[in-house]
Amino acid sequence: MFKIGKLLDSMRIKKIVSQIVPESIVTLIKRCKYRINRDRDFYKNHGYPLNIKDPKSFSEKLYYRKYYGNFDNMALFADKYKVRDYVEKKIGSKYLIPLLGSYKEFTQEDWHALPDKFVLKTNHGSGPRHIHIVTNKESENVSDIVKKFRKALKESFGIIKQEPFYARIDRKVIAEKYLESGGKTPNDYKFHCFGEKIFIQVDSDRYENHKRSIFDTGWNRLPFRLDSTFPEIDECPPPSNLKEMIEVANKLSSDFDYVRVDLYNVDGKVYFGELTLTHGNGTEDFKPSHIDMEWGSYWQLDKKNELLYKS
Repeated sequence: MFKIGKLLDSMRIKKIVSQIVPESIVTLIKRCKYRINRDRDFYKNHGYPLNIKDPKSFSEKLYYRKYYGNFDNMALFADKYKVRDYVEKKIGSKYLIPLLGSYKEFTQEDWHALPDKFVLKTNHGSGPRHIHIVTNKESENVSDIVKKFRKALKESFGIIKQEPFYARIDRKVIAEKYLESGGKTPNDYKFHCFGEKIFIQVDSDRYENHKRSIFDTGWNRLPFRLDSTFPEIDECPPPSNLKEMIEVANKLSSDFDYVRVDLYNVDGKVYFGELTLTHGNGTEDFKPSHIDMEWGSYWQLDKKNELLYKS
């Protein structure tokens, strides 16, 4: 009873404040609080203060894009459904994972219409709450999966992650063909593209025992880590069609000063995964830390590019 009383008192205070204090002042206070939290979190993650006005490091430039990007266009690239049109125009439909369906709200009827194996994901989010890999429909609890995606569609990924462009995506669930790879999930090959300079991040076993290593285009393992919480991959031979993957990454990154192009390689066939404009939300550390500045030097920030940034 006491807690309910305190809650009601708090609601009354907020209502009174909203009536007395001009909305512009409330907005200003929220922005100040937001920036304080932003700068605090950046320092905590990277060990140096954020300079968003004149960014030099890779992480600072990610934050610049998060706050000064052209969010409408960024939303189109980040949308896992709509980006398929862009990819088809750039490199052709043969690189797209076959689409089995798209849904404003995923239902049990939709479930029953799908094959025995497939992948469900939202078009606006990432992580385990936004994907479900089905390898045997009979072993799944369809009711729980429907509830999972109903909840995922309500989640405003842009607000939670402080990446506003995600909030502009028209949310839906998509079903894609399951790619047989010998394991539950194929390796992710993430090409960090800075014009002609490319680094290849490989992520294995993302949803079970996540490991990560970084390579150059000659497939030399590089002596640094991006997000030091992940252990290195023990053995990681180059994909047989690495040259083709680099060509695909180059074509898909040609309109960007920096973008991460995610690809899969399954049985010698290359598939497009997604385009990522703000890798790791700008929160992932480098070990050693000076690589953050080195990657920043490769990123020639094109502030006049209206496709990417506010004019």
